[in-house]
Amino acid sequence: MAGKVKWFSSENTNAPELNNNWGSLLNVIKSCLIDGFGAQAFHSIEVSNGVAIAAFPSNHNLQMFQWIELSGSSQTVLNGEFKILGLTSNTIEFLVDLPDQTITETITCRLAPLGWAMPFSDTGRAVFQAKNTSNNPYFLRVDDTCDPLHTPTRAKFAKVGILESCTGIDDISGNQAPFDPALPTKNWIGTGSEGSGLSYIGWARWVYATIDSSNNGSVALTGVAIDGTRGWVLVGDDESFYILPTTIPDRLTATYKGYSVCYGFGVFEGKDCPFLLARHDYSTISTGIQAYSEHSLSGSNIGYLILLKNRNGSYVKGGTINANNTRLSYGLGTSGYTGYTNEYVKNDEDGIYHCNFHARDALNYYLGVIPLLRVVLSATAQSQPSTQIYSENGRAYIQRKHMNGETRAGSIVIDLGEI
Repeated sequence: MAGKVKWFSSENTNAPELNNNWGSLLNVIKSCLIDGFGAQAFHSIEVSNGVAIAAFPSNHNLQMFQWIELSGSSQTVLNGEFKILGLTSNTIEFLVDLPDQTITETITCRLAPLGWAMPFSDTGRAVFQAKNTSNNPYFLRVDDTCDPLHTPTRAKFAKVGILESCTGIDDISGNQAPFDPALPTKNWIGTGSEGSGLSYIGWARWVYATIDSSNNGSVALTGVAIDGTRGWVLVGDDESFYILPTTIPDRLTATYKGYSVCYGFGVFEGKDCPFLLARHDYSTISTGIQAYSEHSLSGSNIGYLILLKNRNGSYVKGGTINANNTRLSYGLGTSGYTGYTNEYVKNDEDGIYHCNFHARDALNYYLGVIPLLRVVLSATAQSQPSTQIYSENGRAYIQRKHMNGETRAGSIVIDLGEI
């Protein structure tokens, strides 16, 4: 695992809103990777035996194991980043190297950003680069604007792709993924008839606002997206990150309300192999397909990673990514979905069963495990919260409800690292 694992939630104070507006997904990503958010002040800290307890004047809406950044203190050591290790509705606890004392002064607290870079951007578009460019020197391009061939009121999605090089927001001239040499702009520029539903718009997409007219967990890209705010969680470190949005509003009473999909960008540990998790279908917007079945984590028989390179350094070739060669192995799971069924007889005292996602490249070389993400090996109760934070054996985790496919509701676990 790389640097600090930080996480952010739509439930935090002043969290950026994910809604039915073009550009809102990009705003969430930028806030978490670049800016940080949720600044609020507190006025006193009690330090005892290296543990600081900060008292806020009201409910802070911070959560366990989030990283905060403090500023404005006369105590230099307090002006830095700290992991929350305990809390009440209006207090937080963290470790600090200070003698026992009471500090009374106004200190500003915000969620600390991942510290990534955004070298290029304009309205609705941006190029991001990891904080640790030694291990992940690649670029993530995000285009969260409405393609001229798409009807603006329909599903909202960002076109995304890995770039090996980039000199400006419009530079898509270098090696990239996904890529079709017969149509180099296939991932970025739509083709077809404007607004007809017969257009090809994007190849790798991060879909975030849709309609769920069938109430079975499916989404339609041609349907008019429902207005309202969506829940989301973003987790990452200095090399990789994942964003898990719901695609229908929190206010609905739909059966699969609160279930997210999982998108991400990163690199395999110790290897020059970047990857992308996305919805990966190149078909007309009106094509009737299972709405979740083209996502990278939609199942071991359907979902697959988008890769730029194989383990030996060769570039992944061809007009489509070979699903048979880049599928993920779900560790000890046999159902092919995460959190969908009970893979084993469950002992309640054991907690949540989970294991790694294993990956291979297009040449069938072993790449290792997907950083931070874990397969859930037991059925996920529909009644449980969308997000649960817990710890066991000295590590912290998030369990997030996740749609594997139509009616295949499950969950995924994200490793937040050592406590």
